[in-house]
Amino acid sequence: MVKYTAPAAGTIKHARGANPISALLGSIAGVFIGILIILLLAPVLLWFAESQDSAKIFSLSEEVLSTSGATGFIRTTDVATANVAVPCYQNKVSGNCIYYSYVLEELQYTTRDYCGTLSENQKVIETKGQECRRDSNDEEVCEQCYLVNESNWNTVQQEMKFQPFSIGNFKIDYPNSARIIGAETYSNQIDSTHKERMDYIRNGVTLLVAGDSNGVTISDGGDKKYLLVSTLDYQATYETLKAQDVLIGWILRIIAFLALLIGYNMIFGPISVMSNFVRKIPLLGKWIDNAVGGVIFLASLLLAIVHFIIIWVLIMIIKNIIWAALIVGVAGIIFYLYTKFKKSKK
Repeated sequence: MVKYTAPAAGTIKHARGANPISALLGSIAGVFIGILIILLLAPVLLWFAESQDSAKIFSLSEEVLSTSGATGFIRTTDVATANVAVPCYQNKVSGNCIYYSYVLEELQYTTRDYCGTLSENQKVIETKGQECRRDSNDEEVCEQCYLVNESNWNTVQQEMKFQPFSIGNFKIDYPNSARIIGAETYSNQIDSTHKERMDYIRNGVTLLVAGDSNGVTISDGGDKKYLLVSTLDYQATYETLKAQDVLIGWILRIIAFLALLIGYNMIFGPISVMSNFVRKIPLLGKWIDNAVGGVIFLASLLLAIVHFIIIWVLIMIIKNIIWAALIVGVAGIIFYLYTKFKKSKK
């Protein structure tokens, strides 16, 4: 990767003016990208948003005794015993662990050239020149550049272990794929430049385990029979999964809506580029361009909202096709009886 070099102190590196033909061709290419975003990316994101159902799947597991030898998608609760007990990563916490995930971070410093607004982790060593760029209206915007000493926390060591263990008569031989709920957390600021943290589950604690059972081993059976290990009881585990589903669902919905908004903005890109040329008209040019930009944004926002609602409704119909068919069938019967009743009155 080529290291960036800022302009020397007292100098200004001006941005080249945009080539009108290149800008227009680029915006036309953006139209096709925008179409792909609104027709493919946004629906896929929204589909996954409405498919966050790990809590519902967990609730479908059958509760059994740890000595039952039951098969299928089950859940059971008992004291967990590791096949081979291991220390909780260099005895960071007392006792042995079934599971731990350890991370060591170090505060590292990097000297580099930077242009723009400084952040808290950047200390100025030297003030350099200015570098300019073209904004979306093809106007030059200049930023001050600096030589900075930048600090960032970086992971320098990490280790994860999940020991095979037993719970009652069931074995969990490959727990690495398990979803973990309720692990304890250890954290420590070693010194000013080093800190560590670790999530862990001690050996000998009571665990709730859900997964696909063959009567002897509980394992990961895929999305609909996933392996789960929790230190919480059933209700607390369910509520935690439900909260995660809601959070992920809303994040994906927001991303899908923003994708639609960006996609429609890209579709209107050629109009926006052509309106930039109008800015060169004295007095009224900037006003006209800003007005066109505002209309494009409002149109994109309205289209994104309508499109989002249409996609969401279609997804809900597809996901609830049986209920949708019943509703349509009942509505059809009611309409048929109503029309027949009107004809008989005549």
